[in-house]
Amino acid sequence: MSKIHIITPIITRGIRTEDDSKPFLRPDLEVSYSLLDIGPATIESEVDEALAVPDTIKKAIEAENNGADAIIIDCMGDPGLNACREAVSIPVIGPCQTSIHFAAMLGGMFSFITVLDRLRPMIKHIISGYGLEGSYASFEAVNVAVLDIEGSLEQLNIGLTEKSIKAVTEDHAGAIVLGCTGFLGCAEEITKGLLAKGINVPVIDPIPLAIHVADTLIKTGLTHSKSVYPFPGKKKRVGFDIPDFNNQLN
Repeated sequence: MSKIHIITPIITRGIRTEDDSKPFLRPDLEVSYSLLDIGPATIESEVDEALAVPDTIKKAIEAENNGADAIIIDCMGDPGLNACREAVSIPVIGPCQTSIHFAAMLGGMFSFITVLDRLRPMIKHIISGYGLEGSYASFEAVNVAVLDIEGSLEQLNIGLTEKSIKAVTEDHAGAIVLGCTGFLGCAEEITKGLLAKGINVPVIDPIPLAIHVADTLIKTGLTHSKSVYPFPGKKKRVGFDIPDFNNQLN
């Protein structure tokens, strides 16, 4: 049995539910969820990302203590990814890191399509940090805030499809990365729209991919290197409600 825990690193209830994982479940795969108790309503800036990290670390430690075999951070900013890898020994998957590496592998050049244009410099910084600047064809935004996604799915799919067509025909992208995990389930409609235009490129939906990658790591017994992500040393840390924090770390 693979037990995957998904941390949605925001405080807004209802954005992610257990129903979202039902298409991926199997008798030998269990998915659980948690939201933050302290943090931002959504992550749409560097400030939001920074504010999400402390409680994300806490949730990761709790997930490992509760028997999870792997963790997914449910945001394309991958907030706290490296910190969580230091704090726990089970695999921690960042959907952005995973998606863009698969996109580069499958399509050579990829375009990143997300919610707001203001995220452009943040995404460029993330992609550069992952060493894939040379595979980054373009950035596109549909200008829909995260909290407005659920109420505008039809228009969202139209906008995502239009941006995807532009990315391929004008920016020479060989793959499309859906740059918000709130776009879960949109890849199928976008792919249909692209195929209707004679465009056959992979459209990567980050959460399903992250679930399958996490499951593969569990099954193969692989996790991140503790030479690269060592447990942090014990020291005084004030103001963080993380149970057994110093006992968890070395």
